[in-house]
Amino acid sequence: MTPVADNGAGRIAGLRDIALVARFELGEALRSRLLVVMLLLFVGGGALGAWSFTALLERIEANAAKVVGLDANRRPGKMVRDLSETRSYREMLRLFLGSQEKADYFAAIPPIVVFFGWVAFKATPWLVLFTASETIASDVASRSIRFSVLRTGRLPFALGKMAGQAAIMIGASGLAAVAFYVVAGSTLDGFEHGKTALGLLGTWPRVVLYTLPFLAWAMLASMATASPNMAKGLAIGGAVILSMLHSFTSGPALRRGPISNALCDFAQYVTPFGHHEGLSYPPGGALAGDIAICLALTVLYFTAGFAILRRRDL
Repeated sequence: MTPVADNGAGRIAGLRDIALVARFELGEALRSRLLVVMLLLFVGGGALGAWSFTALLERIEANAAKVVGLDANRRPGKMVRDLSETRSYREMLRLFLGSQEKADYFAAIPPIVVFFGWVAFKATPWLVLFTASETIASDVASRSIRFSVLRTGRLPFALGKMAGQAAIMIGASGLAAVAFYVVAGSTLDGFEHGKTALGLLGTWPRVVLYTLPFLAWAMLASMATASPNMAKGLAIGGAVILSMLHSFTSGPALRRGPISNALCDFAQYVTPFGHHEGLSYPPGGALAGDIAICLALTVLYFTAGFAILRRRDL
């Protein structure tokens, strides 16, 4: 019975160490103003996205009003909202998406939510790569990591660092959705507050799930280098290479036989890009698969980074 108790106490101590490191990471981010920078990037990005959508609608509606000889509304949004309720809108979505089922699904969602999801899936991973890749590398560069790992193991330290960065990413992306909602609600005519809020609330956790592998990739870069700048370059440069690999293996050019098809499919699975199809369109049947792949890649990238960190001479 004693070993079981010891193991239980060890697990509790390990979880406590992870929580302490995560809390320290949040405090350090606030002290170094990194948290302020992240909030400005995410909240500013959300507000800018909503403003861009509003400006685009204003231009489209103004041009449409000139064509039909009507006066343009002072606030944009009403014409697009009315259009989204027509059958021609669904037909346009069907032609664009290539599926009647997808057209029916996205036609039931306010266009502003669809735009937010598209922007968030594209931009959030790169913001996380930019902001999270220095977290462990900066401690290695300053040698302060030696004092931290004396009090806890390297694994709780690394997990705590990632948990702290994940908490920052979740909070910042949530505030980005709030900023998007506030700016869009204050500028669009006929803004559907309840429907839009529910749509954004449903999109936000799916964006977080898709971003987790990119956070783990940033942690891998941070654990593999001893320079914050090198870690950031490795995280972003490596992600660019993975993005190119995903693009090349998605097309038919390299798929010329069973072996090449298998290699291309394998490359698709080990890159974090492209696994938002099921997350952005849950009825399509790929939701569970994309969630599993995102979680598996998160574990894979973090494990690869920790395998380097645990053997490093700190």
